[in-house]
Amino acid sequence: MLHWLSRLWRRATVGRRRIRDPFEYSIHPPNLAFITDASPGRWVEQFLSPDFGSVGALIPGGYEAYARLMHPARNASGESVRWSAVVDWSGRVYHALMSFEGISRPVDRHGVGPPPWDDDPEHGSMAEEQATELSGFLARYTATPDECFFGVWDGYGQYSGGTAMLTSDGSGGRLGTPSDIRRARRLRGVGRDYLLYQGRLANIIRFFTNFLSEPPNIWWPSDRAWFVATDIDLDSTYIGASRECISALLDHPELEAVPAEPGASVAMTADTINSIDRS
Repeated sequence: MLHWLSRLWRRATVGRRRIRDPFEYSIHPPNLAFITDASPGRWVEQFLSPDFGSVGALIPGGYEAYARLMHPARNASGESVRWSAVVDWSGRVYHALMSFEGISRPVDRHGVGPPPWDDDPEHGSMAEEQATELSGFLARYTATPDECFFGVWDGYGQYSGGTAMLTSDGSGGRLGTPSDIRRARRLRGVGRDYLLYQGRLANIIRFFTNFLSEPPNIWWPSDRAWFVATDIDLDSTYIGASRECISALLDHPELEAVPAEPGASVAMTADTINSIDRS
């Protein structure tokens, strides 16, 4: 009741004085424009597969080729550990539908010595250095690197009013959803809705350096030469692009990727090879 009255008082007084509500906050990364009209992303909605849990539900159809980019594990020093190194240790099978859970369980006569990783791959976003490397690579495969779009899942707390603050005197409170977020139209994905930003591809780094920002879950250039998607529940990123681009990505020395198909499942249970007990 008191919280409701507090909100009502702030709405009345702030609206009358035309000053910023101190309980609102800015989550937008610098050098990127927040878009309240999602029309630049309506084409995505038209070309996504309704098959939730498939590659095609993350990446619009029509691309010549697709790839799965695995998020690296980490060792105790914070260094990247490729999934291929995990397979070398565990004796499991390296294939396009592998799950990290499947390949990280050693089979008989394997797994000798400590595992090569300490932390599992990140779920829901790429690490900053991986996103930077990928964006630099993809810049060579678009004619519009200075005009790109970035979508962030709108379910994060700072976008939905679920973020709290704590002040130096020990008081605090739940922060209200920013007004521009409330009025913004969403890009409707399959089971996910996104808020859009626009800017130069190189400025993707701003999502990682801004304190309240979240890394983008989907991004593409205005010429639609490629499309990148990282679902909030997955430890891999999926990419649709030209055959030339995907072929080069599969050979990239710093990025670990395997081919993908639009109809393939992205679920952990798709790894039926490593789910079988081969010990």
